[in-house]
Amino acid sequence: MKSTNQSSLKLWSKLALAGVIVAGSAAFVPHPQAHAASATASTTAASLSAQKGSAYIKTIYSLAKQGKIPGLNAIAGKTPISAVHYKWGEPDTGAGKGNHYEGYNFGMGKGAFAFGVNASGIIYDLRNFGESVDQSVGIKSLTFTSVIQTLGMPKEVRFNGTDKIYVYHPAAAYELKFVGPSTVAKGKVAHIDHINVYAAKAAK
Repeated sequence: MKSTNQSSLKLWSKLALAGVIVAGSAAFVPHPQAHAASATASTTAASLSAQKGSAYIKTIYSLAKQGKIPGLNAIAGKTPISAVHYKWGEPDTGAGKGNHYEGYNFGMGKGAFAFGVNASGIIYDLRNFGESVDQSVGIKSLTFTSVIQTLGMPKEVRFNGTDKIYVYHPAAAYELKFVGPSTVAKGKVAHIDHINVYAAKAAK
């Protein structure tokens, strides 16, 4: 019974933090004394209204110049994974040593994040999967077409399995990737599944 209560407490703590982070009011910094500020209802509403279309894509690109993604202030190539553990506890998937990935899925429309971590414990890849409940806002509301209309054609297009990846270079140190399906059914539109901000030098 005790373990069940602890698991429930951990889940609700993560959900509460996710709500704050999606609202854009939390920051991961490489310092154990950092704390999250509470988001107001008006801030949440403003944040959701800004998570659409061209304006949102421009925000993503602007943050990527700094090595960041929407939803948190971790910096690719600089922030240690220990700062994430301090805020969210152990990951849902991928905890380990060496070069590895860790994932947090908050469920209930709160979104999901993943982190590529090098052997020194520094995050080199930030991933935001958005949330799957309301796909009219956030990452999954975007399409490859809307990305091209806003940022132009990428200089590089990669394919990995069933994924198509548009790669932009907002800054010398970072790659911004929009990842989605390489093919869709006739009459369907290819939506973005997730975005990455990747610091290649830190991945080694």
